[in-house]
Formats: sequence, C-alpha cells, structure tokens
Amino acid sequence: MKSPLFMRKPLALALSIAFAAAPLWAQESTAEPVNVDVNATRYDADAVVAGKELNIQRAANVDTATLMTNVSGVAFQVGGAVSSIPVIRGLADDRINVVVDGVDAIASCPNHMNTPLSYVDPSSIKSLQVFKSLKPVSIGFNSIGGAIVASTGQPTFAEADQSLITGNAGFFYGTNNNNIGGNLSVTAATDWLSVNYTGSTSSANNYTAGGNFHKPVTTLNTTSGNQTLPANMVGSTSYESSNQAVALALKADKHTVQLKYSWQDIPYEGYVNQRMDLTGNQQQRYNLQYWGGYDWGKLEAQAYYEQLNHQMNFGPNKQYNYGTASAPVNGMPMDTNSNTSGVKVKGDINLSDGSMLRTGAEWQRYYLNDYWPPVANSASMSPNTFKNINGGLQQISSVFGEWEKSFDQQWKALFGARYSLINASTGNVQGYSSNNMCGMMTCNYGADSATFNAANKSNSFNDVDVTLTGSYRHSDQQDMELGLARQVRAPNLYELYSWSTMGMTAGMNNFVGDGNGYFGNPNLKAETAYTASAAYDLHTADRDYVAKASPFYSYVENYIDAVQWTGNSSTGYPSTTLAANTFNVMRYVNQNANLAGVDLDGQMPIAKTDFGRFSAQGLFNWTYGKNLVTGYGLYNVMPVNGKLNFTHQYGGWDNQIQLIAVANKNNFLSVERNEIPTPGYFLTNLKASYSWQKYRVDAGINNVFNTLYYQPLGGAYLGQGKTMTLKPAMGGPAWGQAVPGMGISYYTALNYKF
Repeated sequence: MKSPLFMRKPLALALSIAFAAAPLWAQESTAEPVNVDVNATRYDADAVVAGKELNIQRAANVDTATLMTNVSGVAFQVGGAVSSIPVIRGLADDRINVVVDGVDAIASCPNHMNTPLSYVDPSSIKSLQVFKSLKPVSIGFNSIGGAIVASTGQPTFAEADQSLITGNAGFFYGTNNNNIGGNLSVTAATDWLSVNYTGSTSSANNYTAGGNFHKPVTTLNTTSGNQTLPANMVGSTSYESSNQAVALALKADKHTVQLKYSWQDIPYEGYVNQRMDLTGNQQQRYNLQYWGGYDWGKLEAQAYYEQLNHQMNFGPNKQYNYGTASAPVNGMPMDTNSNTSGVKVKGDINLSDGSMLRTGAEWQRYYLNDYWPPVANSASMSPNTFKNINGGLQQISSVFGEWEKSFDQQWKALFGARYSLINASTGNVQGYSSNNMCGMMTCNYGADSATFNAANKSNSFNDVDVTLTGSYRHSDQQDMELGLARQVRAPNLYELYSWSTMGMTAGMNNFVGDGNGYFGNPNLKAETAYTASAAYDLHTADRDYVAKASPFYSYVENYIDAVQWTGNSSTGYPSTTLAANTFNVMRYVNQNANLAGVDLDGQMPIAKTDFGRFSAQGLFNWTYGKNLVTGYGLYNVMPVNGKLNFTHQYGGWDNQIQLIAVANKNNFLSVERNEIPTPGYFLTNLKASYSWQKYRVDAGINNVFNTLYYQPLGGAYLGQGKTMTLKPAMGGPAWGQAVPGMGISYYTALNYKF
C-alpha cells in the first residue's frame, strides 16, 4: 500500500521536507573503534549505544529498538515496522523496564502495538543504556529482567552571555519497500533559555523477502477488493508514522528545568503476525523534569502525563468484509483509550569519598478502556459494544534506597532495595450480546461475562526488589563482577482482566504474535525472579583487545505462561490433550520457569596502516528457557546466535562488513503454544559512511545475498487472508508459516548539521 509521506498536520512538520533525515550528524572520524561500550560497570549499564555506534545503526533505521542490534543478549520480537519489542536474555515486554526520558511507559493495546520505544524516532535518541539480567533498584520497578534507558538528551544552552541556533536535518531512503523519511531538529538558546523542536516522518510499502515463501493465494473482500500478493511479498508490513516534540528549558546556576510536549500520529501500521492492523495511534505526552546540583549531591524530580487513542482493524492485505455485497460485515473496529500520569523524585547523597546513598519515590497511575464497537449485519459482533477492559486501573506507589560504595581502587559494591504497592482493578464487562450462541457459532458471551462480573475484580501486589552487586578489579587487564537480585512483576491489566474465550475475540488479545487467542486470569500471582549474573572481562590496558564472558541464571517463581483451554471460563478447563499444528485459545496461568545462558563480547585490532585502521568486533549469545511445570521451552527465546563486524576507519570514512549467524530453532520450543520452528541462516550486511565538516552520508546493503530466512522471534505469518478466523480448519490462515525477514535492500542517508 502506498500512502502520502507527510501528514496534513502542523506546518512545522511540513518544513522538514527540506531538511529531513533519518540519522543525526556524526562526530568527526577518529582512530577509535566503532563498537558498543561493554566496559560499563553494573552501576552504569552492561552496554551503552551512543556516539559512532548509534550513528551507524540509525542510518535509514525507523525502529528505535533495533539500534541495540550489536548488544549481546538482546534480540527483537517482530511487531510493526517501528514497533518491535526488545528481548533481553529471553525476557521481553513488561518483564523488562523501558524508560524513555524518565517515563516508564506502558503499552495500551491488546496486541501491545504501541511499545514504549515506538514513541521516539531513532534520530532523536542520544543514548541507549542496556541493563541485562538485573539492574539497580533506582532504575525501575515492576519487572523481573533488565532495563533499557533511552535518552533524547538534556537541553542545550549557550555559553555565558552568548546565544546560539543549532540543529540537524537530512533524509533517508531504502529500496526494498520504498522506505522514505526524515527528521529535523532545531535549538535556539541563550545561557539561561533553550527552545527545541524535533520532527520526524517516514513511510514504507510492504517489504519483499529473499525468495518466494507463500503461494499467491487471493484474499477476498479486502478494503480494495480481491487481492493477490506476489509470492515473495510479506503482507501487512507497510506503515506511516510521524513524531514531533517541542521543549522549553530554563537554567540558573546548577538548576535546570524543562517542559517537553511530544505527540505522535501513526495513521496505519501493518502487523504481519497479528490478526489486526493498527489503523490509528495518536499519543500526547507532557514531561516536566528538574535537575539540580547541591553541596550534598544531586536532586532530580519529574512529573508526566500521557494520553493515548489507539485504533485497530483489518488493513489492506487482510479480509475486511465478512458478509455479502448486499449485507456487508465490514471489519472489526477496536478502540483503546488510556492515560498515564506519574511523579518521581530521586536524590544522590554524597556520604563520604567513594560512598553514596541514592533514594527516591515514585507514583504512577494508569487508566485503560478497551472497547470494540458493534458491526452491522453481524450475528457475532452486535448489537452491543464489546467491553474488553472496562475502566481498568493500575496504580503504583514505590520507594527505594540504594547504597553505592568504592572501598578502594579494586573493590566496589552496590546494595539496593525497593518496595512497590501495586493496586489493579476493573469494572464489569459485556460481550457483543448476552448470548452464548451467535448464529451457528458458540460465543459464550453470556457465560463468560457473567463469570467475570461475579468474580473479584480488584488485586493488590506487594513487590519487594533487592539487588546486590560487587566488582573486583584484579589488574589493568582483568575485571570481575557478580550480582544477585530478587525482582518482582505484577501481571498487567490484560493478563488479569481480558475475559472472552471465543476464538474470534480471544484471538484479538495476543502480545507475542503466535497466532493464538488469549484470555486473562484474575487469580494470577506476581512473578518473582531470583537472578545471578556474573562477568569476567579480560583486556589489554588500552582495551584494544577485549574478551568478556557474562553468564547468568534466573529462577522465576509464578512465571506467567499460558495453557490451552477447553470450554468457557466458568466450566472450562486446561486441555488434557494438546491440539497440535493449529492455533488455540489459551489462558494465562502461573507456572515456574528458569532461564540461563551466556553472552560473549570481544574486539581486537587487525592492522593500522596508511590506509586506515582495521579492526574486528564480535558477539555471541546462548539463552535457555524452560517451563518447569510442562517441561517445554519458554516462548520466543532466541536460539544461539552471533555477529562479527569487520570495520575500517580512515579520515572521514567509517566502513563495516557485518556477518550474522543464527542457529535453527527446532528444539525446546513452547509446545503448549505450538511455537513455529525456524531454520538457521547466515546474513551479510555492508555499511559505509563519510563525514566532512557539517555533512554525513551513509550508504549500505542489507542482506547482500538476498537470503530467504525466517525470523526466530517473528511468530506466525498472519499478513494476509481471513485473519478474523482463529482456526485454519475454519478458513483462517494456515498454521506453520513463519515470518520471513527482509530481502536485499540498498539504502542511503544524508545528514546536515548547522
């Protein structure tokens, strides 16, 4: 599908046509290697993506999450074009904290389409800090894994008695799916006042795979009539997105305050592994932040408010009319409205040389309505509005304390504890009708809603997180670290309160893109993870040579998994015989699980010549996840994988050959969810950039050999066809087709700094 690139919205965005760009300007090239910083300590992050690495990764990149592609242990669950979900050592989505400019954002969608990182364009990112298995308690709450801390940077001010106008602009284009877009950033400032505007926009058609992967079957009754996609086209991968923000900041001495207003408009975004597509996402956020320096340390305070309107329906590649020409049943509109407000205060108190106390408090309120309007002429989707989540509320009150101590030049320790009270509740629900039979179909609207409305719809969770880490610097060539943590996550509103067991409606509640349908469980307990993580870093004093190993292990008590379900929510039960090779209705349940693995990172120089510096960087990850109740694997755990980057730097040139290897995902699958196996593959990418004065040009080829490969965390291919129908036997999409990755694509990007 082709659509206008720029929205008919504020004039300021239209101005970006002249200056738009995907990546920001690069620093002048130096002889330093281009790689992810894995030297950061536990107190900072396990890895930091910034500087040159960030500039290289965001060239023609529209998905902020994938900027972390060179961080070992990080993978990506396929979503929309700008909305993939980061996976850190087998844990994803709500199980990790994603903090954007201090806001711990929440996805408001039964498919989690509006992921936190989708609200910020790659061009706006200044740094991404990645905490892996465990994190300091000061970083975030209500998660059992690591964290991603994304920053768009602090405000820019001029020198004393000076003023400045600065910014950057540019443009990018990718050939495979005609991916085109750009951004503009402008700052005007004095030594006490700073005003900043950022805007970005991009769009793309469906992408094509490296070969034919499906039969060119005709999808009937789409929004554009009957439609047949080419055999190599990956349906429902087109999109259009725009983001804008305005910030006003004031500075006096050591004190800075900033108010930022940001908004997003996504008119459409296809979802290749969901039964619905995003047909509208409008978000507004107000973020007020304060940073202050005092004799005793630092103080940070923040207040934010976010409002979201989200819509879903069948996009252009999926069947839209389920009736007849004379009595059409057009689509299945789904609307989600939410608002999130929060306040946080944090202080860093210097106790003595090498000793610091970090303490703070946070409060967050999240309100959610998820409702589906009736559809004319439909026996199963009328006459009422379906209330999926009716007045859902999650309120978190949290306090923490953290002590950091450097005992000498070798030993350092961190100990922290956090307590969070999480209250969740919701109102009564209703189906499209109060019937249990909808025409010839069993829908159980009456039975399911009656059971849910009679049950307890209020839950409280007392989360206690504890983190203890220690590091030892043995010499200029060896560093060691050990960390232990207890981390707790309460179930989200959809896991608790989605309620319908009908295949059609349950199929619209799915975070993981596996093609199944899900409904909630008000009796869920909070997940509690007990984690050990270590690191051994062997390197030369100048860190030209680095070899780092980071093993980890987590035991998760009351892990929220899912079981196949038979019948309605009142008299139904977990299926005693699993239905294989199909899509099923699943219910969330608590079970125990463990995860283990190791990340390896390394780098070395190859040669320093008159033609520049040649070096190599590599990473490797192995992660194992097991449900200890069923004995099956956990869903969406990345198989063994590795990357090897050969880099060349000379003057303004930064060039890279990237080799990627991923093992097959055939063993230890989530059998309960009928996880689709994928074969192993090898990919080659080429990247080049040249920077001079105020300009930077990027060019590259992704998937050089046009390899047909399938994404291990891509889920089920639902990009076309009769996706409202859950079961393949009833005419729904066939089970067993994995989602292919993009075929060969040439890209270029131009940036200008002023």
